[in-house]
Amino acid sequence: MRHRAIPCMLATAMALSLVAACGSAGSRPGSDTRGSARQSALAAPARRAYDPPAAFDGTRGIALPSAALGKVTITGNVRRPIPVALDSTTAYVAATDSLQAVDLTTGKVTGTLGPRNPAARPSSTLYDGNPADAPLIATVDGKTDAVAAFLEKVPGQGTTAGHLSVELAAMDTGTRQAAWSLLLDVPDGALDPYSTSPSATLLGVHGGTAVVEITDGSHGTAVAVDLRTQKPLWQKEAFLPMALTGSQVVGVALKDASGIEQNVSALDIADGHQVWSLPKDTYGTTIDAAGPTMIMVSARDYESGASSAQLLDAATGHSALDLGGGLAGSRCWYDDRSVIVCATDSATVAVNATDGHPLWSLPDDTHHRVAPKVSAAWHGQVYGTTENGPVILDARTGADRPGSPTIAPLLVNGYVGLALGDKQFELLAYPTTG
Repeated sequence: MRHRAIPCMLATAMALSLVAACGSAGSRPGSDTRGSARQSALAAPARRAYDPPAAFDGTRGIALPSAALGKVTITGNVRRPIPVALDSTTAYVAATDSLQAVDLTTGKVTGTLGPRNPAARPSSTLYDGNPADAPLIATVDGKTDAVAAFLEKVPGQGTTAGHLSVELAAMDTGTRQAAWSLLLDVPDGALDPYSTSPSATLLGVHGGTAVVEITDGSHGTAVAVDLRTQKPLWQKEAFLPMALTGSQVVGVALKDASGIEQNVSALDIADGHQVWSLPKDTYGTTIDAAGPTMIMVSARDYESGASSAQLLDAATGHSALDLGGGLAGSRCWYDDRSVIVCATDSATVAVNATDGHPLWSLPDDTHHRVAPKVSAAWHGQVYGTTENGPVILDARTGADRPGSPTIAPLLVNGYVGLALGDKQFELLAYPTTG
């Protein structure tokens, strides 16, 4: 399963340069927020963007809704990405039953969208938090929507049995109003009927087509949806998609009923046909989208049990770099420019995003340097912490950037960095200052 399930990358920073228009707090889906959005845009001072930011104001944190914490289970670098997508000074926060737009200059909720068919979902504890994954910011034909995936239980009626359904719901990022929704039925037998934690995840969008993963952790289905027409294009059962890189949907074909024996393979996003598959079966597989052409595959050989971590070319499945068993289970970040950074609790490796050529690695005992606990990478910088506090590294050289950034953001763009606050179970948005 991918890192987001056990945990993965992600989240892919899909930050856009759209200036967020702020509606009135608490506006309901479908209400007209355009007038108040224009007034707020005129009244609010322009927020300066820093690309990339090297410092944050640690005294001016804006609290996000509690759902933004996601499943806060943190052990070094192994962390489930937060269910948040950034779009300029707006955060879109997904939960199992809502999508909220939050103005990061004020902390006000400027739009809320819920599923058309609200239904019971598995309860979560304070420690497990919100099990939703990040929404998708998708621009198709010049129109930008924030899209969330809601897993719903449709009650039985008459001779129709109850069943699971996935609803894709879109919010217009300009008006904060509901844009469209689409119901996708989960095929009978696709998931374990006794599972208490099924989920639906939007992996990304390519050429106007989005890919949805529906899984219970061991079994699953991939569904491709045309965002232009809001219609499903194809679905692949007994396949867990874990990454969308270019036109390749990369995941694992499930070889047995238990879902333990897996084969890493790729499907073409256009029609779902298999493009390639690896010769050896695996288990315990995690896959990260790692840059525009690469994927990170961490797994154990099904026959020998040997651990491995490899960067593969997503188009062919060919190995670009063998990272060894020591980096198995690592998480990867793409800096949205030219560098992929993969890290565990004790090691960090940076490679060129186009060909997997190694750039630098830590720790470096010769120069008395330790590996940071990486939290994010963006536009040529790697953010993280050491025992000396928050740090920023040059993504291409690994050199420390001067000064302290004050925080180690989990998600970052030119305007804000999102990081855990001093209080337990608190996620704050800190403005960039340099």
